Amino acid sequence: MVPTGFVHQTQLAKEIDKAKRKLGKEIVRVNYSLGTDSTGEPSIFFRIVLADAASREDKLAKVTGRIETILSDEIRPHENWGLLPYFSFRSKSEQEKRNDPEWA
Repeated sequence: MVPTGFVHQTQLAKEIDKAKRKLGKEIVRVNYSLGTDSTGEPSIFFRIVLADAASREDKLAKVTGRIETILSDEIRPHENWGLLPYFSFRSKSEQEKRNDPEWA
């Protein structure tokens, strides 16, 4: 885990909430956690649930790219927080089929 002394979590949460408002109707939910990646670097792991229509194969690359860009540009995780960003996506129907509380 990233020591809380390195990241002001309340301020980070406010920045993420502000960025989420710019994501649009294709997003059902955005959650995140702080930790270290496989190399031990401080990281933020975004878990994003997409509307099923946004998860269609013909839209997926454009939608996920736009989401990653907005979150990266608005939050600036590496520049402002010293965190490497990671993004994982699921469709709403895929999430409903899984019993995975971490994503909820």
